[in-house]
Order: sequence, then structure tokens, then C-alpha cells
Amino acid sequence: MYLSIEDLKKGMRSEVLNVVARSDENIEQAIIDAMAEVESYLSARYNIALEFQKEPNDTTRVPMVVKVVRDIAIYNAYSISAPINMPEAKVKTYDDTIRFLRDVQAEKANIIGLKRNNVKEDGTADSNYISFSSASPKRTHHY
Repeated sequence: MYLSIEDLKKGMRSEVLNVVARSDENIEQAIIDAMAEVESYLSARYNIALEFQKEPNDTTRVPMVVKVVRDIAIYNAYSISAPINMPEAKVKTYDDTIRFLRDVQAEKANIIGLKRNNVKEDGTADSNYISFSSASPKRTHHY
């Protein structure tokens, strides 16, 4: 598994994690669900499956991916066992993490260290994302 319980303890105190999750099975399920959620956002642009094959003691794990999965897994642990007692800070962290994943998905942000799916022979990213914008202000015509 990509994350361990020790990784989650870096995001919250171990005694709180044990109370919230109530069992190691719930923690493992929270991690699995978090990985699936992250994969749903990143798989179109990145080879996230390659990243998720790494073990918790692997020093080549991408730190931003570890952080994102950890934040979502902690949120999931609360959701499984104690959604009413979830601190507002954890909800905000989750919301910020999902916003970041959407920005990565829309290519407004990037995760350094992940292998892109579409890479040209010269090493540059080949994107199918189309962005429309203009430097001119929006005009409205009223009759």
C-alpha cells in the first residue's frame, strides 16, 4: 500500500487517529479510498498507477502526492467513524486539497516528479487540454 499508518500520524496525533478510526481496517479503507479519489483526478494527465506501486518506505515517493493522499485519508477516517466530530480544519484541508487536484487536472497547477502520460519525444508535455482566454475585457452589447 502507498501510505502507511505512520504516514497518517504525520498529519494528526496517533492517539486521535486511533480514536477516530477505531481500527486498522478503517484506516486501511480510508487510505484505499483516498488513493482512488486522487487517481480519479490525476490519471488523465499522470501515470499515477506507477506512483501508487511504491511502498511507504520508498524514498522516491513524490512528496506532494503523499501529502494529498494523506490529507484525503485523514478526512476519510473521520468520515467513516466520526463525521459529526470532524474538526473544521480537516474539512478546510480536504476542500483545499480537492481544489488543488482540480487545478492540476485543468493544468493550472503541476505536480513535480510525476511521470506525464502524454510526453513528446523531445520531453515536452503533449496536452489535449484547450484553454480559451483573452486579454481584452468581455464585451456586452445591449440593444
